[in-house]
Amino acid sequence: MHMHHEHHTHDNGVAPMEELVALMKYMVSHNAEHTHELEHLALDIKDAGNEEVYNKVMSAVENYHKGNDILADALSKLV
Repeated sequence: MHMHHEHHTHDNGVAPMEELVALMKYMVSHNAEHTHELEHLALDIKDAGNEEVYNKVMSAVENYHKGNDILADALSKLV
């Protein structure tokens, strides 16, 4: 089990940019960790003999990678 970071704002309702950048860095890293875990899960499923489910999970992993790449690009424009 892991904890998810909760976003909070300051008096004016807007978080400072450094907080937003830190949150984006955390999310990109966190998502990459989950993607890596899914890849391992997919391999375990394949090893258990279920090629169809392996292929579906790996398709999701590919989409996670694409999304993570987009988030990383967005982050690069913040820093």
